[in-house]
Amino acid sequence: MRVAFLDDSEQQQPRRRGLGALRAMAAVIFPADQLAPFDVTFTALRSKLGIPPSEEIKWKPPKGSFLAGAGGDLVTQLREGMLAAARDHDARTVTVIIDHGAVYKSKSRSEVSKIALKWLYERVSMHLVDHDDIGMAIADRPGGGRSEETSWLTEALQLTSDGTEYVDPGRVVLPIVTADSRHVPHLQLADLIAATTTGAIAGHPHALALGPRLAELMHRHSLGAVNGAGLKLFPDRYLNLLYHCFGETEASLPSANAGRYLPIPDLPYADDDGLPRAS
Repeated sequence: MRVAFLDDSEQQQPRRRGLGALRAMAAVIFPADQLAPFDVTFTALRSKLGIPPSEEIKWKPPKGSFLAGAGGDLVTQLREGMLAAARDHDARTVTVIIDHGAVYKSKSRSEVSKIALKWLYERVSMHLVDHDDIGMAIADRPGGGRSEETSWLTEALQLTSDGTEYVDPGRVVLPIVTADSRHVPHLQLADLIAATTTGAIAGHPHALALGPRLAELMHRHSLGAVNGAGLKLFPDRYLNLLYHCFGETEASLPSANAGRYLPIPDLPYADDDGLPRAS
């Protein structure tokens, strides 16, 4: 049994040239026997760094919180420590990022989020197939109140009941449930995964600095690449960002048993990363 913890993220105004508003959803997937050990490691990390037990770990901590006033060195140690703990406890990640400024322009933010959820569910299911395992999923509780949570759960229930055109139901054996991330460290890790992966694509310097650690955690398909497996970028023409953000050197397609080296010359960001240069 494996357990996937889900959270979403967005970047309204990416620094990287050519990108519009990014909508994303990510999952961090643990083998069930590593859930408690990760919690122990996470608690020890917090204690070592002097973070109050009541503090929720967020990529963007609220004003007045301990982390909002902490120095950059402590925050960096915390983020790197969380990602190292995830690696050491056999966690793997899958993330879907959609450039809403380039596609689905007629759809609302919530409609694009539903598309991201569907694609994430497919990739979590594929991860379970690759490990010949079953799983369950727990998502961070939506911030829009009871009505938004009910709508979200209804959409998620359809996925676990019916599957999609690409994956059959059955690998995720229970309906997706929600929980308050303040009390679930694995959901706090999911927040970090969603925010840093999306932030790296958007060109956020602090997120880019974590690119190699993020790549270590991404699920890889049968040919060893992350594209379409651990990270789904849409539109597909953004493949070269895997090279600039995470150091990936290949993108491949298992169904064709073929791939290409990155960066790909005829796609965007082949010659540069699209980020502004210091003057």
